Amino acid sequence: MHLIQRFRFLISGSLVAAIVLVAGVARAESDFEKILRQQNQTNVQGYMQPIADLFGANLHSGFNHSAYIPQSGFHFRFDIMAMAGLVQDDQMSYEAQSPEGFTPSKFKTATIFGGKGGSVPNPIAPGDTNLAYKGSDGLFSTTIFPLAAPQITIGHVYGTEAVIRYVPIPEIGSLPAITLWSLGARHSVSQYLEGFPIDLAVGAMYSSFSVGDLVTVKGYAAALQASKEWTVFLIYGSLQMEKSTLTLSYKTTDPNATNQTINIDLEGSNVFRATIGGGLSLGFLKLYADANFGAITSVSGGIGFGF
Repeated sequence: MHLIQRFRFLISGSLVAAIVLVAGVARAESDFEKILRQQNQTNVQGYMQPIADLFGANLHSGFNHSAYIPQSGFHFRFDIMAMAGLVQDDQMSYEAQSPEGFTPSKFKTATIFGGKGGSVPNPIAPGDTNLAYKGSDGLFSTTIFPLAAPQITIGHVYGTEAVIRYVPIPEIGSLPAITLWSLGARHSVSQYLEGFPIDLAVGAMYSSFSVGDLVTVKGYAAALQASKEWTVFLIYGSLQMEKSTLTLSYKTTDPNATNQTINIDLEGSNVFRATIGGGLSLGFLKLYADANFGAITSVSGGIGFGF
């Protein structure tokens, strides 16, 4: 009973920590919404594409840590997953389109990960900086873009287990509701390959993240996973195909916009990744970390509790 109480405490405490981290993103949403509404349909693509790339990559990180899946027997593990996409220099700025009549027709300005936005002078009063057309400043001054989520793994039925992520944050004042959820399954390949020296599994996951009606990110991933264990040590890797789409829906306040209602889809750049990682299995406690290589380079890790 004492062990069960400790396990419940770890679950509740870890879940609160994950929600607090995501809530930090929610507190920044007010500034994000103001900046987003300043973007017209042409420039919002360049401004937001880096976050579509990095969020899509994070959403599909931390899916597996071991390809060993027994054919039967009850299994339950609770993990706290942390993922971080690495922001590259070329994701901090982009070429924005100037309004009609402004020269030059394009100018360099900040993405959501950049610094101060650029500007192009007004052709009627080029010396008046107050009349210049200005790009939005960046919102996140960082070289990494993190995400965290609780994850539950339940099995086993015929060498199959389910993977679930879920973080609901209700609407708080002017801040919209935030919901993150993922549902996946993994199936043992090793059970059909008697005597094979490493464990193999295949898996698939569908994920969704939404910030009110403003932003939605959806995606799926399918992977071939492999691992090898020695007592308490574990190495693992995978080859994964994936797809993600960030959808924006808002009304712009840009007076130069030809369409005030913006509905646009941005495809994440990650379509393939290779993962290599390692871990420790200390009975009830699991630790793991890995690196992911694709169009986006990212790292992930976690701590797990279960059997």
